[in-house]
Amino acid sequence: MPRQKVYGKRSRAIYDLNGANISSPDQPCEKPTTKTTTVKQIDVPVRANEARKREKKSERPALGERQNNEVVLPLEVLRYAEADATPKRIPRAKRNNRVVLDSDEENETFTPRRSPRRKQALQHTEVKVCDSRSPKKAVKERLVDDRGTQQCGQRNPPAREHVAEKEKQAQDEQTQQKSANSFDQHCSPLLDLTIHPIGCFESWSTQLSSHFSINKIAEASFGEVYRLSLLEAIPDICRSDESVFKIIPLRAPSSTLPTDKRKRKAALTKQEMMSKPEDVANEVKLLQRMSAIPGFTNFRDMRVLQGRPPEAFSTAFKAWNAEQKTKKKDLSHFPDPSKKASYSEDQLWAVIEMQDAGNDLELMVESGECTSIWTVWDIFWQVVLSLAKGEEGAEFEHRDLHLGNICVRSSPPTTTTKDPLDPARKLGFSAQETTIIDYTISRCLMTSPSNPSIAYTDLSTDPALFEGDSTDEYQYDIYRYMRGVLYGDNAFAEIHHYSPKDLAATGRTWEQYHPQTNLVWLHLVLYKLLEQLEWPSAMKAPSKKTRKVEWRAWKRANDLEHVLLKVQELLDPGAICTNEIWSAGDLVLLALCEGWLDAQDVIGHAEGDESALVSQLEGLELR
Repeated sequence: MPRQKVYGKRSRAIYDLNGANISSPDQPCEKPTTKTTTVKQIDVPVRANEARKREKKSERPALGERQNNEVVLPLEVLRYAEADATPKRIPRAKRNNRVVLDSDEENETFTPRRSPRRKQALQHTEVKVCDSRSPKKAVKERLVDDRGTQQCGQRNPPAREHVAEKEKQAQDEQTQQKSANSFDQHCSPLLDLTIHPIGCFESWSTQLSSHFSINKIAEASFGEVYRLSLLEAIPDICRSDESVFKIIPLRAPSSTLPTDKRKRKAALTKQEMMSKPEDVANEVKLLQRMSAIPGFTNFRDMRVLQGRPPEAFSTAFKAWNAEQKTKKKDLSHFPDPSKKASYSEDQLWAVIEMQDAGNDLELMVESGECTSIWTVWDIFWQVVLSLAKGEEGAEFEHRDLHLGNICVRSSPPTTTTKDPLDPARKLGFSAQETTIIDYTISRCLMTSPSNPSIAYTDLSTDPALFEGDSTDEYQYDIYRYMRGVLYGDNAFAEIHHYSPKDLAATGRTWEQYHPQTNLVWLHLVLYKLLEQLEWPSAMKAPSKKTRKVEWRAWKRANDLEHVLLKVQELLDPGAICTNEIWSAGDLVLLALCEGWLDAQDVIGHAEGDESALVSQLEGLELR
């Protein structure tokens, strides 16, 4: 509340009425006596002599002497004391900004009218300070000295600035508490999924940096992926035990945004590329749900952090950008975290920790590691098997399965690599293991079918997702194909002309289970892999008589190539939903029927029961 107005200058001196009435031991006061004064006309010389006699009656104190009961007075009072020491005639109108009363003109010596308290205080200020410095500076230092050496028995009231500071501190604490409550409430969908409260980004990063190096390895639509690598090898920890972090900037509570219209608009524009806490919570639930299914990422932890990105992450960001520039690729679409304008001091982050599943498939393709028919075969069918088990166990649809969302890690060749010449082997010719990641817009059944709870993202509210230019990137066509097969079982359906009313008339929504969307993304994966393939059929056949082993390997490679070309026809966007293949599970059953895969490959990958697959095979009809 505003401070009450005080008219006039209030003295900060401590006034003790009892102490003021007691004279100094060195100079006892005379007892007041009643004296009758007769007014008579006195000449000017006589009046001056009388004044000098009165001055001699009181002893002058020694230079620099201070009385025991002397109190500290503000500079204003000291100036009045100096004015009394040199009396002079002052004009009637105003003297020292004070109006002069008529009765004051009767006295030759001018004495300003003061309150009794101030008048008594002035009795103790006749001592002048001797100092070679300026008078004002000397007086100020004396005041400072006296404040720290007041006499015993006098109370030292709290200074106004200290009171104001405490009040401001209390208000700041209340504001911080209110702001913290706003952040907690805003992030409650995420905080309900973790045991960690909102933490400090800087402190968390400092703890990591003491044991791990931090490197940025990828970007998603709404987040960045960083890998932690041990600075020193630990015997019981291998690379598969290391973690990757997906760091997602979150939108701020509306109550914490600036109130100024221009600044608020700028803040809202900046937050358009950030995620809502409830959307990230949906992804975390999917991660927790799919962790138990082979071929999906192993979720470890999630926490909410606050603050600007620390130096370790800023350095990793710049290194990744420099590498992208060297490869002549697009730089990060996220702002530079080292610039203060990029993020505010109270920026919120969702940090999702997962097991390190290796490098993404897109990076492998760019580095030329996917040219072998054995590698292409293993990667493609492992992805198909993972999707099929996700469909069977959780009615899963990925809906964004580009190469960047498939991770590949090399496993020890002694345990996974199989002889390509062994006719009993149908899978595992290379040392590659795949993992499906990033379920930002995925859909799955969270609970049992009898009590369904669906995690999904309504993509009908994000038309921009289906408006990308496919001139340079075929992936943008896949989003449109996915929408076509969902609403009309036709990848080339002109759904973009549909109004919301027309879409509702189809009776289909993004919440429903439509596994044919997985086939569209499998088409993209196979298409990209075959682009890199060194075709076995283009190689000259070795001599069957003189080089039997090489000829058998060439023959097996050509057989696998022929199968992949047939699958490519089945997954052509125009053929999807027209050939009795409606899901990844159907494609796996076809592979078992045709002998492309062995039941042991499927069972071993899914750790399931073969009888369930056999029963589905019996009812499958293929055109």
